[in-house]
Amino acid sequence: MQGCREEFIDGAIIKVFRRGEAVIAVCVEGDCGPRLKYAWGDALQGTDCPGPDGSPYPRQLVNRALKTSGSRQGRTVRTLDPSLMRRALLDAHEGYSQGIVSGSNRTARSASPSCGSSRLCRTRYNTTAPMYGVSLTSGQPVTIVQKFPDLLQQVVFEVCESSSCSLVRGTCSQTYVPYLFLVLPLGPVTLTGQDYVLVESGCVCRPDPL
Repeated sequence: MQGCREEFIDGAIIKVFRRGEAVIAVCVEGDCGPRLKYAWGDALQGTDCPGPDGSPYPRQLVNRALKTSGSRQGRTVRTLDPSLMRRALLDAHEGYSQGIVSGSNRTARSASPSCGSSRLCRTRYNTTAPMYGVSLTSGQPVTIVQKFPDLLQQVVFEVCESSSCSLVRGTCSQTYVPYLFLVLPLGPVTLTGQDYVLVESGCVCRPDPL
């Protein structure tokens, strides 16, 4: 498309179509999984989401890194089925968010208020196996090592779906938690090359001052 180019904005590949100085259309590139602030792509979807420079996911480098890691371990590890792991993560997240651990009633939304301010804001949660992220230690983009189904670094994310609190006057604020991922280039946090990437972890109500 004439005048169309890709731009990297807030962890997403955006296509911007310009005619002169006017922006005609803006669209998010599809098949990249959930659009989180510091992580994007989803290996669970089996897609080739482009990296921050527009290049495809570096599967050869990932395979080489896993081969080197496997030779250092010197043993064969049997991994869990990704769908079972996803179900367990969702069950655990729902149980802990409600103060219980239960696997019989699973949901993808949390809207019921409780004594804690975190339930005064409507949220949505799910799992993802991000393919790219922004390093918490360097602030630079990194490739998160993912290989279906041998190594999937799945996490649970929970994002705000409302900007105002229910029941009280206040503002809903997104919270984040650092997750430790095996990344490329190798990260500085552990000897195996891990690094921290922030992932959305919930929504907190901040009441307006009286």
